[in-house]
Amino acid sequence: MRPLACCLVLVLAAPGLAAPRASSAVARSRTLEQELLGAVRAVDFTPVLDWRRSGQRLATPPNLDVAVIELDAEGRPVAAANVLLSRDYPRGRVVPLEPRRWGTRAVRFTRWDPERWNGKKGWADAGPEEDLVPGRASAALRFMAPYPASLFKILVAYGVLRMVDRGELTLDTPYHFTSGQEDRGERPVRGWVDPMITESNNGATEALVKLLHERGGLARLNAELAALDLGTLQVNGTSPVTGRSWQPGSIHMTALDTARLFLLINGGPGTLWKTTRGRTVTEATMSEPSRAFLKGLLAEQGFAEGLSSTVICGDPNARPGLPVAVPTRFLDAEGRATVGTNAFGRDTRPCNAAAQVEFLHKTGQTENYGSDAGIVRALPGQTPRHYVIALLSTLGYRYYDAGVAQAANFQDEENGFPRVVTGIHFTQTLAELGHRVDEVMKRRGATSAEPSPHFDKAL
Repeated sequence: MRPLACCLVLVLAAPGLAAPRASSAVARSRTLEQELLGAVRAVDFTPVLDWRRSGQRLATPPNLDVAVIELDAEGRPVAAANVLLSRDYPRGRVVPLEPRRWGTRAVRFTRWDPERWNGKKGWADAGPEEDLVPGRASAALRFMAPYPASLFKILVAYGVLRMVDRGELTLDTPYHFTSGQEDRGERPVRGWVDPMITESNNGATEALVKLLHERGGLARLNAELAALDLGTLQVNGTSPVTGRSWQPGSIHMTALDTARLFLLINGGPGTLWKTTRGRTVTEATMSEPSRAFLKGLLAEQGFAEGLSSTVICGDPNARPGLPVAVPTRFLDAEGRATVGTNAFGRDTRPCNAAAQVEFLHKTGQTENYGSDAGIVRALPGQTPRHYVIALLSTLGYRYYDAGVAQAANFQDEENGFPRVVTGIHFTQTLAELGHRVDEVMKRRGATSAEPSPHFDKAL
C-alpha cells in the first residue's frame, strides 16, 4: 500500500507573558517540542482506511509535519516547535529550530513527486533540482512536502494584498475575469478575495491568479516570500490564461513557513523574526489595513473541519477538535451549515455554543491531500491561549475512519467516497490532533511564567 503524508505547524501565544530572552525562548521551545511530539504520538493513525484500496488500513505512518510558535498576549513569538512524522520517522522527530528566526535549516524539503510517493521512483535519491530551498543536501532531516491543496489560496491573497500595499490597485479596483474564451464577469478585487478565502471558491482563485500573472505579481510573490526566509512557500506552474493548472510538485508549502506567514498576518509589536541575512521582519511588512482585511475573512472561513469538527456537530463519528464555531453567515435557522456547494446537514448550535476559541484559518483538501492553518485566539472568559497552527498532509478525502466504513461503495468511482454519503470530509484523526494541541495550549496559557524582559533586547 502506498504510504500517507501530512504536515502540521502550530504557533501559540500565552496571554500575559512578555516576549522572552533568547535563553528563555530556548527553554520554552524545548518543553513545547516535547508536548507537540507527545500530541502527535498520541494520535493513532493506523486504523485510518483508504477508499482507493478497498478500505485497507494504512501500511505505513502518515507523513506529518507539525510546527508550533508560541506568542505572548500582544503577538510576539516566545517559543517554537516542529515535528515530522513519516515512513522515515515513524515515531516522530523534533526539528531543530533557531529561536531568533523561528525557522530551520535542518530539513531538506523536496517537492512533492507522486511517482516517488507511489514507489515508481526511489524514495531517497531525489536530485538537487527537487529541493525547495537550495543548499540543504547535508541537512540532518529530509521531508517531501505534500501538496497544500486550497491552503495555497492564502499565498494568493497575500500576493494580491501586497499589490494593494504598493498602491498598484485597491480592494475596490474592478477586475473583469475571462478564463480562456469564457467570460466570468467583473467584480471589485475584494469581491474575488472574499469567496476565495471564506468559501474556498476555485473560480475566484482562478481570477486572482490570472490577475497576479497580468501584473507580474507571482514572480514578485515568490521572491518576496524567499526574502522573508519563507522559501518553501511557492506558487509555480499556474496558467496565465485560465488561472488554473494547480499541480502537486509545482505549488509548495511547509508547515513552519506557513505558520510564520500567519504570524506575520496576525501581527505584533517588535521583531517577529530575523532572516538568515539579518533582515528584521515586523508586522509593518504587511500594512495594518491589509492584515485586518485578511484576518476578517479568515475569521469568516466556513469550513470548520480539518483540525476542528464543528460542521459535523453531533455526528456519532465526529471527534472533538479545535473548539470553534461555524460563522453565522453559513448557517440556516436550524444551525445547519452550507459552505459553497457543501451542505453539511447537522445542527451546529450545540457546538457553536460550546466554542472556546476563534480560529482565523484556511483549509484545503483534494482526494490525496488535506491541510488547515490559521490563528487561534481564546474567546472572552475562556482559558487564555493565542497561537497559530498549520497542517499540511496527504490525508485527503480518500482516507476515512472505521465508523463511516459502511458508506464506502468501492464500485462507484463517482459517488462512492464516504464524504459524498456522510458529509465527513476529513479523517477525524486530524480533529483529534487539533484537540490535543489545543489542550497543550490551554495548559501553557493557564500556567504562564512571570513576564520576562523584552525579546528584542536579546537580539
